[in-house]
Amino acid sequence: MELVVLGNGAAYPGPGQACSGYLIRDGETGLMIDCGNGAISKLQEAGEEDNVTGLLFSHLHADHCLDIFSLFYQRVYNRGKSYPRLPLYLPPGEAGRLASLAKLLRVEPKKLFEKAFESIEYDPGAKLAVDALQVSFCRNEHPVPTYAVRVERDSASFVYSSDTGPQPELERLATGCDLLLSEASLSDADFDPAHPIHLTPRLAAEVAIRAGVKRLLLTHIWPYYNRTVMLEDARQVFPAADLAEELQRYQVG
Repeated sequence: MELVVLGNGAAYPGPGQACSGYLIRDGETGLMIDCGNGAISKLQEAGEEDNVTGLLFSHLHADHCLDIFSLFYQRVYNRGKSYPRLPLYLPPGEAGRLASLAKLLRVEPKKLFEKAFESIEYDPGAKLAVDALQVSFCRNEHPVPTYAVRVERDSASFVYSSDTGPQPELERLATGCDLLLSEASLSDADFDPAHPIHLTPRLAAEVAIRAGVKRLLLTHIWPYYNRTVMLEDARQVFPAADLAEELQRYQVG
């Protein structure tokens, strides 16, 4: 398996940046996880626009889902190319919300949105098979239904925290994984323990230590932070931490 980072921004993209978007490549399978602002531009820059075979959403906050409409136009109005209907794997109860948003934004002429995408609500309590990949979930501490994701193929394992505050369920999901891609939205000074809906680099590193992961990548950092300082905070706890860099490829396992 290979992870391609498409967007690593939080809430809004900084200059030249995109919000959350990640692609897991495994042979002919290309499972994209989240599709935030600017992710489809980065997908094309990475040369992967023809390799997406499924799109999974951890949740439907704007910075994780809004570029679904860019993907719609790229797949439907791309001269000279024809794309099959793409499975969209959504949290329970969210398919109707996405359809309503598509209708509100008037991107549904002649039901083309439905023809381009097949909405499938996953069961967070069960494993989801995406070709040879096995996907499992845990519910996060976040204001809307949000799920961390574990992707496995044979002995290789990848975990994406999505947006979350500190919680033991994430540690259990990440136990022993080869690569943990964790949000690190806030500095220690800005973390509010009374409203714990995001992690700091230090908290992400503590998850990595307790879960016994092999490698940690930090993502979803607000644009106004110094990323070097954020990385140093994590490395004080977990020396194998690094920043998730856009358009970089990371081997899993």
